[in-house]
Order: sequence, then structure tokens, then C-alpha cells
Amino acid sequence: MLSADKRSELQYAFKLNHTYYFEYFDHEDQFLHSARRLIDDKHFIIVFGVLDHGREEKHKLLFFNQHYFPVPEIKGYLKKGSYFAFRSDLFKGYSLRNRLKDLGFLEYSMAESLTLVDNDHKLIANIFKLLVDETEMPHNETQSTIIGSYLNLLLYHMQRFYQRSMDSRVEEFSQLQLHFLNELHTLFDSQRMCMLAFPSLTSLSKKLCCTPRFLNDVSLRISESTAQYHIDNFIITIAKKLLAETDLSVAEIAERMNFEQPQSLTRLFKRKTQITPLDFRISII
Repeated sequence: MLSADKRSELQYAFKLNHTYYFEYFDHEDQFLHSARRLIDDKHFIIVFGVLDHGREEKHKLLFFNQHYFPVPEIKGYLKKGSYFAFRSDLFKGYSLRNRLKDLGFLEYSMAESLTLVDNDHKLIANIFKLLVDETEMPHNETQSTIIGSYLNLLLYHMQRFYQRSMDSRVEEFSQLQLHFLNELHTLFDSQRMCMLAFPSLTSLSKKLCCTPRFLNDVSLRISESTAQYHIDNFIITIAKKLLAETDLSVAEIAERMNFEQPQSLTRLFKRKTQITPLDFRISII
């Protein structure tokens, strides 16, 4: 009879030989043990789980990958559930492989994920049932295509859920957008005519306790422009101010704005204005 450790190794060997894998779990440690190894093997993981939230059960659909797998946050969060793990080569030559890069909610944090209401929960449960049934079928050449279709269906529904959420939380997201713009403008010290820190999407989203992709999507929903667009425009506005109101060289201005290389400022300036910083300075003399 095989020992528990040997069975575990055989199960993991099976996972490594397949581009997809499905499993139920009734304890978070069981999920974390398997998921950590799958993540290290560059799998995406979609978790359809029940939160450990007292007597009332709440359902979540969570996405993890090699760039985002916050073990400390997961501990004490999931009560039970199921997960579907897959590598991107499951969709080799398939349009879904490119779609994964375009779906912003795949990069949201657990805090930004949706709680599924009754009808949404039933719909996702049905799609997961289709995935389960297909993974248990004998393997054949059409199986990956069928699983890809079910996964595509799942992602389309999730995209709709998030769009609906964005539409219903306009006031809340308007406040987040306002905080973002305020934080952006606090980075420039008008007395010393310099940036206190370089305005990056990563640092600003961290201050606002959200992910960069979530902040970008909220900004796009509220202002019809991404957060990165606002950041770039703010940088150009400050650069123009320093070019017009000081005798500093472009290199000195780049240093005051916390650019690592002066060429980075020149490239961004030209991309946004179609002219170089020096040409701009000459044009306003």
C-alpha cells in the first residue's frame, strides 16, 4: 500500500504531465499545498471558493498566478471550494491565450474580487461543473479545445460581472479617482521646484491600497483615460513648467523629477508632445 507522501508525489507527477488540472478542497491547507507547487510550475489557478465568514457562506472567484499568490492573505480566508489550474500552453494557437492579457480583473487582488450573488454563483457553479465533467473524460485531441471554450465562457461572464460592478459603484470609484489625482499632485514640491518621488502607477496604487490594474480600470471607467495616462500628462506638465520657469538643463530637470536617465524624460516628452524638451523651450522664448 502506498504511503500518503508517495500518493502525493504521484498526484503531483500527474499534474505536471497535464496542461490543466481540477481538484476539490475542504481545507485551505490542502489547497495551499497543491497550489504552491502548481504556481511554481507557472500555472494559472482559478478558485471557486467559499469564504470562512461565520455562519453566512459567501462565494468568491479568485485568480492566482506566479506574480500574485499571497499566502498570508489566503490563510484564514477560504473555507472550502474547488480550483482549476492550467498553463498558458493549453491554449497554444488559441485566441484565449491573448485574451488573458486583456482581462484586467485577472490582475486584481483578493480584496478587489467580487462576492458572487445567488444567480451569479449558480451560473459559475454550472460552468465549473462542465469543466469538471470534461477533465474526467478520457483524453482526446478535442478535449483542450472544449476546455478552452468553457474557460472562455467563464471569463466572459466574469468580465460582465465586473463591468456591472463598475456601473453600480460610480460614486465610490469617483472618490478613488479623486484621491488618486490628489496623491499625484502632492508629489511636486512647488517651493523647491522638484518631485518628491517619481510618480509611478505601482507606488500610487500602493498608497491607495489597490492594485495597479484596478486603479487603471477605475480611472478608465470614471475619466475615460487610464491612470497611467494621467500620470504621464502630469509628468509632462511639470516638465513644461520647469523648462519654462527655470534655466535648468534637460538632464538637471530629469534629475529633479527623479528620472533614472535623462533620455527617459526626453523619450516620454517627445512621445506625448511630438517635440523634444529643448524644442519646447525654444518654442516659448
